[in-house]
Amino acid sequence: MITRIGAFVLAVVGMAGMNEAWARQNIAIGELTIGYDYQDRNYKNGDHRYSSESDARNLFASPRIRLSSRGSSDLLEFTYAPSFTYDDADNSNFVGHDLGLLAEKNITRDWLVQVTDSYYKGEDTVGDYTQRRAAIMPEPEGSMSTPPIGAGPIDDGIREFSDIYGRQRYWRNDLSLRTDYTYAQDSIVGLEYRYGVLRYDDDAGRRDSDYDRHEGVGRLSYRFDTNWHGESEFSYVKGIYDEIDADSPDAVDEDLEEYHAMLRLNYRWRPHDIYFGRYMYTKTAYEDEVYEDSTIHAFTFGWDHDFSPRLSTTLSGGPSIVTFENSGDETGYNAYAGLRWAVSPISNLSVHVAHDYEFDNFDTRQVGLTKTWSSGLAFDHRFTPHLGTTLSGGYARSKHEHPAVAGLPEEYDRFDYTEKIYHVGVAMQYNFLQRYTLAASYRYADHSEPGDEYDEHRFFLSLTAATELWRW
Repeated sequence: MITRIGAFVLAVVGMAGMNEAWARQNIAIGELTIGYDYQDRNYKNGDHRYSSESDARNLFASPRIRLSSRGSSDLLEFTYAPSFTYDDADNSNFVGHDLGLLAEKNITRDWLVQVTDSYYKGEDTVGDYTQRRAAIMPEPEGSMSTPPIGAGPIDDGIREFSDIYGRQRYWRNDLSLRTDYTYAQDSIVGLEYRYGVLRYDDDAGRRDSDYDRHEGVGRLSYRFDTNWHGESEFSYVKGIYDEIDADSPDAVDEDLEEYHAMLRLNYRWRPHDIYFGRYMYTKTAYEDEVYEDSTIHAFTFGWDHDFSPRLSTTLSGGPSIVTFENSGDETGYNAYAGLRWAVSPISNLSVHVAHDYEFDNFDTRQVGLTKTWSSGLAFDHRFTPHLGTTLSGGYARSKHEHPAVAGLPEEYDRFDYTEKIYHVGVAMQYNFLQRYTLAASYRYADHSEPGDEYDEHRFFLSLTAATELWRW
């Protein structure tokens, strides 16, 4: 069911767009996708902590409508796709929904207002994450728009839900209201409000992961001269979790607050060299005193360098300090090294390694403070203008080291453990007869943590027919 928030937003921006109805370019695209989604998870120890329906043999059909309406000073894009799925593994069927909305309005040449909304109802966290990153209107022909399922580190600010619980049905809605004002060259002041909702079906047994997430963001950047540029961002997050057995004396309040601040100064030394310094402050404060509040201070110094128009690198690192409300401090470091190489006009390669501290409070597991080593590789190549492939691989080792919860039985204490994940994937996409796209992807993943060790195979095959319904 589409949320009332999303419906309200659609109505408002729809009426706003009527003001320039006679000076607009309007496009409507219709699509139909049929496919097969195969997932097989094998637990190595024969037992697992989480109650999970991890396997899938899904046959599905999904019609989609894409609408775009552009005026001289505004843009409205909308997409909606129901999905009709039959799971041959357990002889069941269900209907899912996917909705996306983008509305932009230039009040003046320098003042932009933007509204986005994203709604999903289904059971596939990986597919949901991939779709949230996709553009509402189709990418130009020749671009690879179907990466391997769940492949590659993506730094786009979109939260990814953990898929360790397997396939469990849920719905979520993410709304964003944003405004930016350009008051000088490369100098912007902006405000944003984000509201996120996550709800699992009652039979999933995950009501303790349901939440409402409110976030306020402020941004300020300023160009001092041709060489010096400063950026800052501040945000406050309030997470309200559904309370289970709230009247029980053993009930724990999962509500929390996050505080974020980022200051960055960039110096362009030469046309192909930028040095930067950055400070990041992140704090999690829990409502219930059985959890210990903690804060991350990260100091980073880095270098961006273009060896050539086709080859560039980023190197950065510095100390990180974690402070706890009652425990002793921890001193560590943050580091990043990345390389981007356009091997040829039809081939691209990117690799990276990273180490950092972060909070995972909204990944559906609430694991809290995490120290992660990660690495990744992605390579894409176009054999012809209509046939392309993407190869990817990655490894992550995360130590969840939030201090133990006071009074929590040992068998439920999951606040100090190590999780290891590696994956490899391949995807291919073929466009033919102008309107048709055949896509296939495969991913192998291996997951290891106390009580849960498994490997997983996932294969996805789809055929999409798309046509422009009208343009006026």
